[in-house]
Amino acid sequence: MFLAIRELIHAKFRYVLIGLIMVLIACLIFIISGLAQGLSADNASAIQNLQADYLLIEPDAELEMTSSFIPHEEQEEVAQVDGVEEVNSLSIRMMNASVNDSEQNEDLALFVTESDGMLMPSVSEGRAVNSDNEAIVDDSLKREGIEIGDTLKFGEDSELTIVGFAENQRYSHASVVFTDAGQTENINAIAIQADEAHTDALQTHVGGSLDMVTKEEALQGIPSYSQEQASLNMMIIFLYVIAAFVLAAFFYVITLQKRDQFGVLKALGAKTAYLVKNLVGQVVLISIICIVVSVGLTFGVAALLPEDMPFLLTADGMIQTSVLVLMVSVLGAIISLIQVVKIDPIEAIEGAGK
Repeated sequence: MFLAIRELIHAKFRYVLIGLIMVLIACLIFIISGLAQGLSADNASAIQNLQADYLLIEPDAELEMTSSFIPHEEQEEVAQVDGVEEVNSLSIRMMNASVNDSEQNEDLALFVTESDGMLMPSVSEGRAVNSDNEAIVDDSLKREGIEIGDTLKFGEDSELTIVGFAENQRYSHASVVFTDAGQTENINAIAIQADEAHTDALQTHVGGSLDMVTKEEALQGIPSYSQEQASLNMMIIFLYVIAAFVLAAFFYVITLQKRDQFGVLKALGAKTAYLVKNLVGQVVLISIICIVVSVGLTFGVAALLPEDMPFLLTADGMIQTSVLVLMVSVLGAIISLIQVVKIDPIEAIEGAGK
């Protein structure tokens, strides 16, 4: 690392320019990754956070739960299967509700399930649902001025009183309202918690009448979810590719410019492994500094974004992205190693003397 650090100090301007480009690319990757995670949560956090191992959905619905219709008898039969620990029904309706019977209207996703079941979220404020005319709602509705005790009116006959707020409960870019199942005749999905050792038996029991899917698989049935994530992920992949090519070009040109110096060092006894180690160390050092700067800038940008913008930064996501950026940086510089390995000391010295 001695040689790498000495060169960084000597050619500060050159490496500052490289670092600036790396910071901009890494920052863009972090921001788009945060947007992808934010849109994912805004579209499907209510499903992602369900306390269930599997969901049973009608096969003809093709994973779209709002198109699945299952009679309650199926739920009762599934509950009798060995290894099934808990069973809850789930009905989903995209609705429009008036707040306090006023002109204020909100587009909502109504999740109907058992009030004492596993699918009811934990409240961050207020209390749990005790009857079928009460509801727990996503806390994003607070930004609309909605409070505990307010009422949501769906049509002429259905009215729910808000008794609690829950965090991260969004579906299809709408706030979710959880209420009790009451006497619903048909349901959209059956949520189960089951012992893994009995999943094959459960799959055999439902046979062709129901599809047993994980929550991750169920996400693909949410309208526009796959398309949104595919578009953003493709952008992120292209940014990684661009970063690799840009860094490869930079370090390749710089290595060619230093060919004579490497030749002299080899003639003086420096081993190829030593030169390679210094080149890789230089890339890693620059990349780590640029990633740290990019993380700071990304959090600064996130603080300036509107509160209702779907943007989410998680520690796991930031670490994963940082590691990938570092790997791409090293891969982009690997092509330069070929020049270091191929350098002939005599030819380099003769070329330097001309």
